[in-house]
Amino acid sequence: MADEITACKCSGQDTQAKPEAPGRFHIAALVCAAGVGARMGLGHPKQYMRIAGEPMLLLTLRALARVPRIESIHVVVSPDDPYIDGIADRFPRNVVLHRAGGAERAESVRNGLLAANFDRENWVLVHDAARPCVKASEIDRLLDQVLADESVAGGILALPMADTVKRVDARHRIVETVPRKELWRAATPQLFRAGVLIEALDGSLEGITDEASAVERLGLPVKVVAGRATNIKVTNPGDERVAELILGEEHMVPFRVGQGYDSHRLVEGRPLILGGVEIPFEKGLDGHSDADVLLHAVTDAVLGAAALGDIGQHFPPSDPKWKGADSGKLLAAIVELVHSRGWTVVNLDATIVAERPKIGPHMPAIRRSVAALLGVGEDVVNVKAKTNEKMDDVGREAGMMAHAVVLLARSNG
Repeated sequence: MADEITACKCSGQDTQAKPEAPGRFHIAALVCAAGVGARMGLGHPKQYMRIAGEPMLLLTLRALARVPRIESIHVVVSPDDPYIDGIADRFPRNVVLHRAGGAERAESVRNGLLAANFDRENWVLVHDAARPCVKASEIDRLLDQVLADESVAGGILALPMADTVKRVDARHRIVETVPRKELWRAATPQLFRAGVLIEALDGSLEGITDEASAVERLGLPVKVVAGRATNIKVTNPGDERVAELILGEEHMVPFRVGQGYDSHRLVEGRPLILGGVEIPFEKGLDGHSDADVLLHAVTDAVLGAAALGDIGQHFPPSDPKWKGADSGKLLAAIVELVHSRGWTVVNLDATIVAERPKIGPHMPAIRRSVAALLGVGEDVVNVKAKTNEKMDDVGREAGMMAHAVVLLARSNG
């Protein structure tokens, strides 16, 4: 499954990261989510505020999960955080939770590094929970440029200063105009080896405002990689509206519709599986997997609504590991993937087109099976059966086909 995110979830316990294999880079992300964000005036930590109906922390984690080279994502929250349990079951599947946050950001990063128990050679991308708009392309550019430059200890995403900069005194009177040619605004992620970060954050943390400043204190060179102006940090009231606009339609539109279609030939010597239910018949559907024509159409409809390609991209028929595969398990994996992207199934309407056998007697079992695979109630699953009135190959009982339409909604949990 090319787009499926692998991993583990934890509801509070720390999980050790695997050591880096010889000859390759292990890359992890560390998300700081232990702050309170008092400037937002919310009465709760800002990382849980909703942006386009979603907790900001979830949006940030999903943004990181879109980078295939990030093998694990470690979230550091306060030990007594009462909010995280309400969204932990919706984390992308490669997220590990650490209740190890400190009073300051630098302390949370240090504690998170130790809790994750990274190999010292592992690369770690430290990212703010309040930067949900970061693009995978930005992170890839940071990784490419830093990993290719052996002269630096790490690097950060940053923006060249575009505005004129003034230095002022205690009474806010201009003291001087600062040349901006060599000035950059630091952002995140910031990329360093775990061992370098642990050494840089050892001892006093006074004056440490980001990971780069800590590494600079060691006298090590840090590379600046140009990021996008849209990678904003949600800090003040109103910033969340800007983030919604940047995230665009993907997060603003609460509904998505997808349609799916599939067809298979009928052959002797194969069981007939429809909607995960075996139907007594002298023939079965031919295909690389179990050839469940209904579930294949439903799977494509779910993928289409989430804009995640089609079933052949995730489970290529050329791959022998999908030989005879249970289509119900394939659909369940796709539903889990779609859930990780923030979508849930609202309803399904599907049609099986077959001349024989009679599908009606088996329809209750088919609906129960499909509803369970989609994780919804039977009341929102509709499956119809039609003949083709003896027309074409389906009408001549040479095969079957199925159509499906699925509605997805943006999750609100």
